[in-house]
Amino acid sequence: MPSKGLIIILGIFLFISSVEAGTYLPIEEDVYNILLRLEAEGVINSSLLTTRPLSYREIVRLIFEAEDNSKDKSPFIQGLVSSLKERFRHEGSQVRYIKPLDALYARYVYADSDSQVLYYNMEGDYYKKGSNGRIGVVSRSDLRWLSFYLAPEFRYYEQNNEVLFKRLYGVLSFSGLELTVGKDSQWWGPGYHGAILLSNNAEPFTMLRLTNPQPALLPWIFKYLGPFRFTFFVTRLEEERLIPEPYLWGMRLNFKPLPSVEIGLSRTALLGGKGRSEDLRTWWRSFTGKGENEKDLQAGDQRAGGDIKFTIPFRIQPIQLYIEAQGEDEAGGLPYKWAYLTGIYLPRLLTFERLGFRAEYATTHVKGEPNIWYSHGIYGQAAYTYKGRVIGHHMGTDSEDLFFELSYLIPEKDGRLYILYDIERHNLSGASKERKKEVSLMVDFKLTKGLYFSGLYGFGRIEGSEYGRINIFRGIITTRF
Repeated sequence: MPSKGLIIILGIFLFISSVEAGTYLPIEEDVYNILLRLEAEGVINSSLLTTRPLSYREIVRLIFEAEDNSKDKSPFIQGLVSSLKERFRHEGSQVRYIKPLDALYARYVYADSDSQVLYYNMEGDYYKKGSNGRIGVVSRSDLRWLSFYLAPEFRYYEQNNEVLFKRLYGVLSFSGLELTVGKDSQWWGPGYHGAILLSNNAEPFTMLRLTNPQPALLPWIFKYLGPFRFTFFVTRLEEERLIPEPYLWGMRLNFKPLPSVEIGLSRTALLGGKGRSEDLRTWWRSFTGKGENEKDLQAGDQRAGGDIKFTIPFRIQPIQLYIEAQGEDEAGGLPYKWAYLTGIYLPRLLTFERLGFRAEYATTHVKGEPNIWYSHGIYGQAAYTYKGRVIGHHMGTDSEDLFFELSYLIPEKDGRLYILYDIERHNLSGASKERKKEVSLMVDFKLTKGLYFSGLYGFGRIEGSEYGRINIFRGIITTRF
């Protein structure tokens, strides 16, 4: 969007803002896993967790809902709710604040390879062979209708260093909506290990994002859709690509007609870029989907589809089932060339409340048409990437991914122990196929009040690649103030 137009929009919002703004909890926070557990147990009913991040205020609302609904639940579930209450004890107040130091963290990673295949859903971060360090600070402010989030990070490698902003954005509120201007990640869909259209695999975009941060009921007959949320964003991608600096925009609607059913509809599109049309007619064609397959109209590169999640909170064995289906192209006004993701989540195993299990399968393989997903005839094989990382599912094009995770919760220590096993197969349409097998053991827990530790050991074996075997060790210390 032109800078002059952006200034005008910001000026308008400065005058009409009247509703409190808030910042958003980063996607990688383990809080989302606890919310998913409480949702699967039927303790939270109004949540829309397939669109993330959530605002701090929305999380506080869900905690209050969980507290009300957990009075007849087991002490273990009540303990999970209590841990969330403690974690967000200062977020529900009406006090305005500027927190120059909201959190401080240090991360160390040692790797015996330069391969990046074990570094996914990490906001584009990469680690070189040998020692790697990260030191970061989180600052937040809440000034009623205007809020800020800043997260500068110092990165150390054995050969060089750099300083950057991992996140940096401001939020303006008006009429129950929020406009985010700046750099942040997004995750669309019910997937846990990946998302087909939008994940935090790539570096966060610098964007404009408009959303209603808390679910709302629509008027008239649309109220039967239940709690409703929408998100719209637009960004401009980097210059170092086949078509420099194209626009990427996306729109997602999700709603909950029943407490046990959450539905999402998503769409993203590339258009413009150096040497291509960016006029209003091109934007209109992109929004309406006209000219998708007609190069002369320059409508761009579009993807669309939907997802659905079922929560079945049986007393003996609660279950969540979900599926996402997205089309890479358009035919007859509808998406086709489908990619799929499906999964099952058991928040506990019968009476073993601390144990949880998840299995997830995803594929971007389109039979008879190799390398369709995340590529485009004009924008190239790396069309749907940002700074070298796929914007959607980390497995990339013409691939499939099978993922399993067994977890053990320790709410007394705000902790979780989990082991995952993952198999990825690439180049499914080709004669030479690459396969990755990964096993990782991870642990998160509270050391003392406000001090947390996260550790990981990961082992990967790559068949059909020069790297062969990979080992990584990671440790993170975080202090929250």
